Amino acid sequence: MRAKNNIAIIGAGVAGLAFALLAARQGHSVHIFERRQLGKQMGAGVTLWPNATFVLEAMGLLAQIRTAACQPHWLRRFSPQGDNIGQLSVTELDKLIGYPSLTILRRDLMGILVGALAKTSVKITDNHAIDADRLAVLSQQYDLVIGADGRMHSMARQYVAPTARAVYQGFVNVIGISQYPSATLNQPDIVDFCGNAQRFGIVPVSNNQCYWAAAWPTPLDCQDALNIQQSGLAKRFAHWPQTVRSILNFAQPDSIKPIFVHDIEPLTLWHRDNVLLLGDAAHASLPTSGQGACQALEDAWILAELLQNSPGTATLFNNFQSRRQSKTTEIQRMGRQLAQALFSPGSKPEQKPVSVAHSPARMAAFYMAGLVTNPVTARQTDE
Repeated sequence: MRAKNNIAIIGAGVAGLAFALLAARQGHSVHIFERRQLGKQMGAGVTLWPNATFVLEAMGLLAQIRTAACQPHWLRRFSPQGDNIGQLSVTELDKLIGYPSLTILRRDLMGILVGALAKTSVKITDNHAIDADRLAVLSQQYDLVIGADGRMHSMARQYVAPTARAVYQGFVNVIGISQYPSATLNQPDIVDFCGNAQRFGIVPVSNNQCYWAAAWPTPLDCQDALNIQQSGLAKRFAHWPQTVRSILNFAQPDSIKPIFVHDIEPLTLWHRDNVLLLGDAAHASLPTSGQGACQALEDAWILAELLQNSPGTATLFNNFQSRRQSKTTEIQRMGRQLAQALFSPGSKPEQKPVSVAHSPARMAAFYMAGLVTNPVTARQTDE
């Protein structure tokens, strides 16, 4: 029988909570430290592609996720004039893999994870920032220290890779949530309007609610973007299709938040001593990758799988990085490629090789790589 570890997790985001749940179920002692109040982390919503729902089903949470989520049929891309410039059949992708793509508010996903943790012995300490001195103490007190403390101010990453920094990619992403009459959107489709170096993406999570993101190039910490409100967004997108204007009209003002979008350069090493990076701390990608939460869940699942069979910390960490590094690096690259296609001056997204143009079979193989033996026929299903 494998020895049980005493594990500290820094960060109560998707990666930290998911790994805590899996490790606790294996009998390990787990303590999470979160710098913010639990449940107050940034984010409006997430799309859980089939690689994420594969993990969630294995965790026994998929049925609960479904009750709080929407299952889109298509991902459709339009120009600012409303012309169709690309589409992906999400239904076909789901059938190829055998797991659903689901869209959900971040707060609902986090609530389900926290609720599952409440049934375990995991201890959570929030409003507790970890600085260099506290990290040194944790590394002495715990067998494993998992740095799942995000892309921007990861103390664990500063310890593992002292020269690594979050890199601003030149655009602001203004996120929000809208609640609207059920006839506002005709279908539960993800719709993405882009052109003139701007983007407005809409992701339904029910028949009368969605999360959305508006993005455009801007200098870092531009005051106009920092202070953007509903009226400013309405003015910026006043001549875009009616769908965009309607969603902004029904936006919940307190949900609107600007994010100056950063990622990190791929790291050569994800661990040092008994400290391992997880999720965005290890491989933060841009929101244009569409895979942030999905890769956090993959990280948690694979690390827990390796933890069951690893003979020691060094082997565990090396095996984990070996399993995850190639895929996450490619996702980082894809996110940057799409961002460049969207936000470069004079860009025409319909003429660029972006991920939405990939066939469902290619996407299925890529998404499920490293999770199942046959990525394109992961499971037979009638969904």
